[in-house]
Amino acid sequence: MYFVFELDFNSSKTYVADLMKAHAKRIGIDADVIQDGQKIILAIDRDEKDLESFLLGLEEVLPASLFLGKSKHYFSEEKPQQSHYADENLPLNIAPCPTCQKEMFDVSSRRYYYPFTSCNACGSQHPFVTHYPYKRENSLMKFFAPCEACLNEVKENAFRLDYPLISCIDCGVPLRMMDKESEHTANDKGTYRQLFEVSARAVAAGETVLMKTAHGFRKLFKPQEGKIPPNSILLMADANTLNNHLMMVQQEFNALLSIERPLLRVATKSEELKALYGSSVLVKYPDDGMSMLFAKELLACGLDYAAYIECDAKEEADFLVDFDLPVGAQKDTKLFINQDTKLFVSGERIVYPVTVPNPKRVLGIAYGLAAAKAGDVTIIDNFDHFESVETAEIRILEGEVFESGHSNEVRFPQWKASMLSVLAEHGKLGEKAVGAHFDGQLYFLYYNGKEVINAVPPIPFESDNLWEKIGTLREGSDRLVVNYKKRFPETWERLNNLEGDIDIFKVTAITLGLKDESLEGISAEALSFLGKGGLQIDTRVKDNRFDNYAFLTSIMSYQLGDVENNFMCYSIYESFGDYIGEIIPQLIEKVDTRTVVLSGETFANQSLYGRIQRTLGQYKPLMNQKFPIGKENAVHGALYL
Repeated sequence: MYFVFELDFNSSKTYVADLMKAHAKRIGIDADVIQDGQKIILAIDRDEKDLESFLLGLEEVLPASLFLGKSKHYFSEEKPQQSHYADENLPLNIAPCPTCQKEMFDVSSRRYYYPFTSCNACGSQHPFVTHYPYKRENSLMKFFAPCEACLNEVKENAFRLDYPLISCIDCGVPLRMMDKESEHTANDKGTYRQLFEVSARAVAAGETVLMKTAHGFRKLFKPQEGKIPPNSILLMADANTLNNHLMMVQQEFNALLSIERPLLRVATKSEELKALYGSSVLVKYPDDGMSMLFAKELLACGLDYAAYIECDAKEEADFLVDFDLPVGAQKDTKLFINQDTKLFVSGERIVYPVTVPNPKRVLGIAYGLAAAKAGDVTIIDNFDHFESVETAEIRILEGEVFESGHSNEVRFPQWKASMLSVLAEHGKLGEKAVGAHFDGQLYFLYYNGKEVINAVPPIPFESDNLWEKIGTLREGSDRLVVNYKKRFPETWERLNNLEGDIDIFKVTAITLGLKDESLEGISAEALSFLGKGGLQIDTRVKDNRFDNYAFLTSIMSYQLGDVENNFMCYSIYESFGDYIGEIIPQLIEKVDTRTVVLSGETFANQSLYGRIQRTLGQYKPLMNQKFPIGKENAVHGALYL
């Protein structure tokens, strides 16, 4: 008779299963851990004498995870059999696991305040890997010889058996801190801790610290009203005060503290954060050893949070914390949550690297990512992680700066690859489907089972001579231009002098006077509207195509009527939801399918997503679950063109 414990785990990543295996090995218990499909299954002989201590210890070993779902346990006469297990052996880029965190804060440990603490199943491994296959000689750690204690660990420590990146204070990466007058090196327990103490005190005192982390350079500072860059991220230091400052549902709280540590936009709650950031803010919980140790000392200074911007080494600051390794930082991953739905919006961390099928054995390139053969598998990762790749065909995203010199090079558009990525993930290739791709521009698409067709292309938006285009739109539009110039002369002048390729959402944000002049700024403003039901923004659909200028004219008319910005931004997304909800059923009727695909970052908005669920919910639209819904899914979709 076997005790069986099942966990829903919607990912091919194996770090949770690996932690369970390591814990069983450390306890000395005979346990089978199976990861199959979307489940992790643990099976142990019910007569195992250490079963109770194993289960109690498991609570301390396992982290919270975005991918974990419901669990159940039962007894079975037969041991569960594993049909498939993909041991990917890919470098991770997640937070330290609970066991490694304990080491960092245990003064008796060789890793006390050592920010590069990690094990086989956690930590910032990816930034230190130079190329595949993943082993120490192909990483930056090849420059550091493991000490005797670490050499023993790779043989005896269940969590670090044969771990390629093993290190500690005695044999690992030293830190240094510099200001304009002096430089200090951290190379033992006392100096490591002192470095983070000084960093936190400097930020608490209003100074800035440029800190190199596994995720690149971050300029840390204490946020002050009126002095916060629009691209800054709030770094929360204390889990116990999250609900004091932020208005979050339980799913957002759990996601923020998960071992994957995604980036979330959430509503502000405390008056101090509202004064600093307005109605919403991009939030991060400490996601690597550097930020965790800094946050610990920040709390000692009496601060619940700091802020940072992602930058390069040339950014000016009062202090610099650095180390002599050129880490390869991944783009942070934004997460969107709507009730039980979690969608990766954009980014690389958490999602990549990953192994994928490659039926046609081609090479895909998009946004610096490559879907390339590495040995017997195809891996999606940063292109520079592949030393050489042999392929019969290269598929490159339109606009990507990449000169292959290959005789068989094909360029592809984003919308086509995005739709194919969703279809491939859900096993719908070869079946007819319709869809919408919305990422700055809105495309309506048809997949005939072989290729993706741009069924309703967007009307190109040109921001030059904007007032002339608005003034001649329809009868009476010229009066709108005159009235708008009188009421909003500064905005009128700004829009009159637009140059270059500027998208409709940036122009909309400028029109509304938002600080963040982007789609992100409009989305953030929409989040602050707490009412129900929006205005109808004019889309003036002609031949099923969205009219950018009618859209702007409608917004300007509402502005002249003193409509609040947050209500307007909310209404923008609701109106798009109605428009999409009108066109998609028309396409469905024409091509006889009920498969609907949605892709593009713009769908990661509460009001738009909610409206889509109401207008198209009966079709159960498909979206990427394991890949970003935005740009970074293109490299995956390229394999199926």
